[in-house]
Amino acid sequence: MIRKTTIRLPAAGSLTLLFLWSALAVGQMTTRDLSGSVTDRQHEPLRGAVVQVQNGATMGVVSYITNRDGKYSFKRLDGETDYLLWVNFRGQKSKVRKLSQFDNDRPKTVDFVLDLH
Repeated sequence: MIRKTTIRLPAAGSLTLLFLWSALAVGQMTTRDLSGSVTDRQHEPLRGAVVQVQNGATMGVVSYITNRDGKYSFKRLDGETDYLLWVNFRGQKSKVRKLSQFDNDRPKTVDFVLDLH
């Protein structure tokens, strides 16, 4: 949201200031949580699958190993950054998914279904 304010100054006439009321303007970093599950085609949870998330700005990768229910969770990801996500399980890699900074779902849930041969 943009708020336009006019201030009258005696010596300088009028001065128009634009105030940007956003997370960046007030110095607050927005964060989001990401969670989901990893299952096979028969909907069985895959314990020990490695979910990886790559930060689009830094290219850094963080990993999470799913629990016995096939669940994973990443907390406090930068809300102003795009991410790539994928799963590795027993030598197989899932398709890469994208989490956009413009995605309004917060917290975000991304489930993976792997076709195990």
